[in-house]
Amino acid sequence: MDTTMDTDIAEIDAEVDSEAESAREPRRWGSARRAGAVLSLAGVVVAGGWFGWQYYQMKNLEQSRGQAISLVHEYLVAMSAFDYQHLDANHATIAADSTPEFTRKYDDMVKALRDIVISSKGVAIATADHIAVEHLDAQSATVMGFVDQHVVNVTAPQGSDQKYRMLVSLTRNGDRWIVSDVQTV
Repeated sequence: MDTTMDTDIAEIDAEVDSEAESAREPRRWGSARRAGAVLSLAGVVVAGGWFGWQYYQMKNLEQSRGQAISLVHEYLVAMSAFDYQHLDANHATIAADSTPEFTRKYDDMVKALRDIVISSKGVAIATADHIAVEHLDAQSATVMGFVDQHVVNVTAPQGSDQKYRMLVSLTRNGDRWIVSDVQTV
C-alpha cells in the first residue's frame, strides 16, 4: 500500500509540477510581450523626438532664410537709392545693419562719390524685387539681389535705368543678420 500511495503522491507531484510549468509559460510570454511593447514605445518616442528635432531645425532654417531675404531687400534699396540733397538719409539704416568694417567701407564709398552726386544733382530710386539665398548656415549667408535703379541728374534729366546684380555676405550677430560685404557682380 505504501508503494501505491507513493506512486499516487508522485503522480500528484508530477501533475502539480506540470501545472506549475504551464502556469509559468504564459508569464514568460506575457513578459516578452510587455518588453516588446515597452521597446516599441521607446522606439516611437525616440523616432518622434528625432522627427521633432528635424522639423524644429527646418523651421529655424526657413525663418533664418526669410530674415536674410528681408534684410537684403531693404538693405539693397537703401544702399542704391540716394538724393543729392539728403545723402546721409540712408546712413543710419546701412550702419545699423552692417558690420563696423563694412560701415567704414560704405562711408568711404559715399565720401568718394559725394561731390559728383551733389554737383550733378543726382537722385536715384531703387527696387530690389528678386532676392535669392545662395548659401545659408547657422553663422553666415550669401544672398544675391537684382537691383533696378532709376537715376536722374543734370546730364540725364529724363533719367536712365541701370540694373545691378549684387552679392551680399551676411554674418549672424546674436539673433539677427548683418551685412559684412556687398559686391557688384
